[in-house]
Amino acid sequence: MAEKAKTSNWFNRIFEPRINFYALLSSHAQKVLDGMEALEQWCESGARERCQSVRDLENEADELKLDLEKKLVESFVTPFDREDIYDLAYSLDEVINSAKAVVREMEALQVHYDGSLMKEMISTLVEGTRCLRGSFAMLEDDLQEAANQATLARKSDNRFSRTYRTAMRELFSLDDFKIVLKTREIYRSLLVASERIDAVGEKLLHIIVKIS
Repeated sequence: MAEKAKTSNWFNRIFEPRINFYALLSSHAQKVLDGMEALEQWCESGARERCQSVRDLENEADELKLDLEKKLVESFVTPFDREDIYDLAYSLDEVINSAKAVVREMEALQVHYDGSLMKEMISTLVEGTRCLRGSFAMLEDDLQEAANQATLARKSDNRFSRTYRTAMRELFSLDDFKIVLKTREIYRSLLVASERIDAVGEKLLHIIVKIS
């Protein structure tokens, strides 16, 4: 019995995951949320100065993703499918990339925060990203809550779509063609961000089913 226990302990040490990929993904999700919140803060400030904070946070998120990818290559054992871990990190990075894309569009087209439906859309993006962060935080210890938060993230896309349709309808009632075209590009960039949040939520739910 002692020899069997010794062998079992040796086996467990060899095949026990040594890197906490749950924590790495959770840190990445927090950085993505920081970036989306920085977008909201920049817009609420008037969105007239160049937004460096979102760019900086996007770069930091890239570093976290690259570090996770490096550890995936080096790790013999992962807590769940390594391809799923990679896909989650990649999809998360696309969310903060979309926030940076919104900044670039607003700066290039000189479209400023209008404080109404655009505010509601960006607020919904922050809410959806916060739910993603909550899901990643619970992924290791509470799969049910992780699923609940992922579902809420996906529902935020539905709310965003309703606001988006209303905003587009109001936009096309305007007579200034230049404003219509420029603002439409911003709305579409925001829509992409919402769709990417939804994609991460869907991926999370798929993985939760697999590891439950």
